[in-house]
Amino acid sequence: MALFMLQLAHGEDAVLEADALGRTASGEIVLERTDQQGKSERVQTYRADVVTAVFRRGPADGGGYHWIPQPPDGTWWCY
Repeated sequence: MALFMLQLAHGEDAVLEADALGRTASGEIVLERTDQQGKSERVQTYRADVVTAVFRRGPADGGGYHWIPQPPDGTWWCY
């Protein structure tokens, strides 16, 4: 599991835990979990116009943990 933060267009931040988070070709942000058999399932989807920025919690230079920004466009997956 990884920790993600979404900055939402209405001004709030959502901190979420998921196995993977991705950005689809249409710009949607999707969260997935993996079941005990290793099959991924989509558990939540955010429309492109609802999310203004995406971050993953992870180690940064210097050893501390920080919110690492994810690309604002294009298709990608983050684990």
